[in-house]
Formats: sequence, structure tokens, C-alpha cells
Amino acid sequence: MSQLDSIIAQIAVALSITSLDVYVFFWLLVMMGIIMAMGLTRIYSTFFGTVLGMGIFVLISTILSPEFQTPETLSLISDTFAKVLIGSSVYLIFILALLVPMNGGINVSLPKSALGMIFQTLILSFILVLFLLAVFLGLVDKSYIFLHTDSAFILMNKFASFSELQSSLLFVFVSSHLPTIIILSIGFIIYKMLFADIVNTTMA
Repeated sequence: MSQLDSIIAQIAVALSITSLDVYVFFWLLVMMGIIMAMGLTRIYSTFFGTVLGMGIFVLISTILSPEFQTPETLSLISDTFAKVLIGSSVYLIFILALLVPMNGGINVSLPKSALGMIFQTLILSFILVLFLLAVFLGLVDKSYIFLHTDSAFILMNKFASFSELQSSLLFVFVSSHLPTIIILSIGFIIYKMLFADIVNTTMA
């Protein structure tokens, strides 16, 4: 056993968790560190891009759903092509998460104090990681709004290492609360974009 494995094992024993959970915890910290380095404005932009991509996906998957097709719409677009469009649109979630912050991002009100900036950056980084992980797991397991969506993400289930990861505390927590995490995350960014300034002005 290497020195690193020994340290990980000791941490796992001290916290009464598995070594896998320790590795996942460190992965979470690394991801949060990368996101925090982006700055608060870009974190909001990434959040917004992800939600925008989900909105487009939900719109396309709804209007092209077989439940809402009519002979007229089927004459315009076949059922097979509709499934391809729905499966392709899901990648917009992650594409827009990258493109929106790269193209100037969005304008949101930020905390005026340095302490407020640090605290909000830390909290939002954690929430964004959970949100992206929830979307990813939803696509892998074809659960929640991704129930009938075929994508390349389902191939992750073929890897034994990923199946092992899914047994970690973080992955189990996110999978168990997947709809709640997604709904609250979307609700938060909508509030921040549309209503936060109005509420702050009213309360000032």
C-alpha cells in the first residue's frame, strides 16, 4: 500500500466512511476549487447556461414527444428524426454551460463586501457541482426528465469503475434527491435573474 493509500485509509477510518468516499470528497473539493477560480460572475453564467440548455431540451422533447404528434406534424418531421433531435438537444445543457460564460456571461448583482463574495462563491460552487452532477446522473440512469432520452451518457453504465462510484455517499445522495436538486437549482437562477434585484430594491 502506498503512502497516499495509507493516508486515505486513515481518513476513511477516522470519518467512518469508505476510501472511495474520501476520494470522491477530494474530487468534490477539486471541482469546487476550479469553479471558484472562474469568479462569481462566470459561475452565475455557467449556472444560467446550464439552465438555458435544459430549457431548450425540455421544450424540444415536449413539442416532439410522440404524445403530442399529429398526422400533420408527422408529415413535417418523422418520429425517428424527432428522437434524434431530442437525443442531440440534451448536449446543449453542457455546451451552453461552457459557451455562455465564454461569450461575456450575464449581468447579476454581486455582494459588495469581500467576505460576501467569498461566501457566495463557495456556496454557489458547491451548488453548481451538485446541479451538474444531478443532470449527469439523470442522463446516465435515464431518470426524471431524461426518462426517454437516449444519449452517449448511458454508456457510462458499462464501466465497472463508474458503477463503483455510484455507490459513494455523494452519488447516492444526489441520485436520491435528483429531482429536488434540479428543481431548486433552476428556481434559484430564475429568481436571481428576474426577481432578486426587485426584491432587494423593495427591501432597501
